[in-house]
Amino acid sequence: MDFVKGQLVRSKAGRDKTRTLAILAVDGPMLLVADGDLRKLDNPKRKKKQHVAPTTTVLENELLKSDQPISDAIKAYDAEHPF
Repeated sequence: MDFVKGQLVRSKAGRDKTRTLAILAVDGPMLLVADGDLRKLDNPKRKKKQHVAPTTTVLENELLKSDQPISDAIKAYDAEHPF
């Protein structure tokens, strides 16, 4: 599956395992992800594509401009799609 900017993914490996993250950019085999809470927009996490599970939810570009809308969207997604 191709990853796109704004798509929500769930981490499969690392300290952030099972956290939902938003893709900020796709850089070859790496993704830049943030959750607006522990990982802010000014310090995104670099994560390999193989270490995340894609979802079908894609956030609008306007939500990716600050931390609070990303955090709110992820909380709403997690409430609808628990593990």
